Parts: sequence; C-alpha cells; structure tokens
Amino acid sequence: MKRNYMKKYLYGGMLLVLNIYPVCAQSDLNQILESIALNNKTLKAGSHLMEAQKLEANTGKYLANPTIEFNQLWGDKNTKGNINEMAVVQSFDFPSVYAHKNKLAHLKSATYDLQYATGRQQILLTAQQTCLEIIYLRKQQKLLNERVENVQRLSGLYQKRLEEGDANQLDINKIRLELLNIQNSSRLNKTALKAKLEQLQILNGGLPLEFQDTTYPNWLLPAYPQLEAEYLAIDPNLKNLTGQAEIAGREIRLSRAQSLPKFDLGYRRNGGSDETLNGFVIGLSIPLFENKNTVRKAKAQFEYSSALLEDNTQNLKSGLQQLYEKALALDISCKEYATILSGQHSVELLNKALAAGQISMIDYFAEITTLYDSQENYLTVERDYYDTISQLLQYKL
Repeated sequence: MKRNYMKKYLYGGMLLVLNIYPVCAQSDLNQILESIALNNKTLKAGSHLMEAQKLEANTGKYLANPTIEFNQLWGDKNTKGNINEMAVVQSFDFPSVYAHKNKLAHLKSATYDLQYATGRQQILLTAQQTCLEIIYLRKQQKLLNERVENVQRLSGLYQKRLEEGDANQLDINKIRLELLNIQNSSRLNKTALKAKLEQLQILNGGLPLEFQDTTYPNWLLPAYPQLEAEYLAIDPNLKNLTGQAEIAGREIRLSRAQSLPKFDLGYRRNGGSDETLNGFVIGLSIPLFENKNTVRKAKAQFEYSSALLEDNTQNLKSGLQQLYEKALALDISCKEYATILSGQHSVELLNKALAAGQISMIDYFAEITTLYDSQENYLTVERDYYDTISQLLQYKL
C-alpha cells in the first residue's frame, strides 16, 4: 500500500525538473575555441611546419644553377704559349616541365594548408568535447550536491528521532552509509571536473582560460542530405585527399615532360698568347636512363591516391550516417526523459512520506535510488547527444 502510494507520484512525473536541466540550453563556445586556436602549442608548431613545407614545395620549380668553368693550360717551349678557357653554361628543361612544376608547387601548398586545417579541426573538436564534458560534470556535481544536502537533512532528522526514541540505530547506519557513498561520488566527480579544466588550459597553451558554462550550446541538427553535402564539400581531410590525387595526376604529366630532352646554352672564351676566341655552347641531354620507371611510379601513386580518396569518401558517408542515426536516437531519449521529468518534486514527496511514516526506510531508499539513477541516466544521455552533435558538426570548426 505504501509502495503504491509513492508510485502514484513517482511515475506520474518523476525525477528531474526541466528548468534545472534544459535540453536545448544556450552556451557559446566560440571565445574558448578562438583562444585555443590562437594559443595552442601544437597548432603553433604546425603553422611553422606548414610554412617550411610550402617553401620546400617551391624550391624545385626554378632553373638549375648555372655552371662556370675555367681551364688553364700551360705550354712548353715548342708551343706558342699558355691557353686559358672559360665557359658559362645554363641548363634548361623542356618548357612544359616548368609549367608542371609551378602547378605542382601550388597544389602542394594547398594540401599543406588542408593538412594544417585537419589538425586544427581535431584539436578544436577535442577542446569542444572537453567543454561539453565540463558542462556534464557540473550538472552532475549539482545533482550530487543536492543528494548530499538531502541525506544530511535526513541524517539530522533521524538523529533527533533516535534521541526521542522514534527511530533505531539501523536506520541511522543506513543513512550514514548512503551519505558516505554520495560524498565519495562527489569527490570523484570534482576530481574529474578539475582534470577536464586542466586539460582545457593545456589545450590553450598552458594559459589560464575561464569557462563557466553550465548549459549546452543551442545546436540545430540539419536534415541528413544537407549535412552530408556540406560535410563532403568542406571537410579538410577529404579535400586534402582530393588534392593528393590531383598531385599524383600532375606528377604523371611532369614525369612524361621530364622524359623530353634537356638543353645547355652558354658562352665560351678561349684565350692564348696570340689570339682570343669567343663563341657559344649548345648541349643536348637525352634522358635514356635517369628517369626510367618514373612514369610508371607516378601512375601507381595516382591509382593509390584515387583509391584512397574513394575509400575515405565511402567511410565518411557511412560514419556520418551512423552518427546521425545515433543522434536521432539520443534526441528521442532526451525528449522522453524530459517529458517524464518535468515539473514534479519527487524528492520532496518522498521526504514528506518518510517523515509522515507512510513508507519505510527501505522503501524510501529503494525509490530514491531509482530516482537519482534515472536523473544520472538523463544527464549521460544528454551529454552523449551533444557529443554526437559536436562530431557531426566538426566540419564547421
């Protein structure tokens, strides 16, 4: 009878008050992410690496170094005197080689930008997920604090009733054990929260960072076709793989162009004791051996890059679809919890029923354990939902 009395209240609208744990709360992470993008040491190092890679990509597209030769020949007494020779020679590739090298340098620079953007996105996603975890831990801490306060009030009440002879030591022991368990959970939660705040500071290059949010950002999940189209068009990793395939295709053209003859053009001067001769030098280099198999190698690299791009595209689509379905399922769970958890003060009802003797201590702890477990489940589902959304929208970072 007592148990049915409580169920009438618990299942009519048990657990959480909706205005305490909103499903779509406002939270702005932009300032946090901007600070981390500016101060993160890994991103700073990556920026310097990108600059070095771009300079390297542009070093091979210019003319070869000119060659200067000087020869001194000494004559004997039967000759007319000494002879000296000087030649200045410049080597040239076939003109199309330089066009392909310039295009390759541009493509490689673009892919280095995309590689940096991919790393930046992953760091900002980690920072964003860390912020979401901090919000979750703060919500959890709020719930644990309420539980500690409730058990402490209960402990004081029963201590007084024990002194009046209206309670027994078994009830007191059970309350103390419950308080110990909750206090332990609270300490562990505070430790986890502190660790996440420290992690956020490390991501910010070790600089202090103020993050006080206790509510989740107001993210809207677009329809899947729109999400997939935007993701595929913007994702830097996929664009980097596309660039790698373009580079491989350009490498084929360059290898073919490098199979054409090279030219040497220069000036030669021969001087002796009697006269000086001036002229020019023309040379031709036929690449019979040096570039063997380079075209075949470039074709193999192109096939690999194309296959890798196709495979990653399919995996990305599959992963997006799975994450999207997970987000929809979590959204349904959040709304179902919110519907049941709205507006009912079940803890107060349980406390009043216990104080009035309408339920036993055993029934009280059975009901309130179910109550708090359900609240914690809601917080976990809510956290997982926003974490999934953050992964689906990471292409915007």
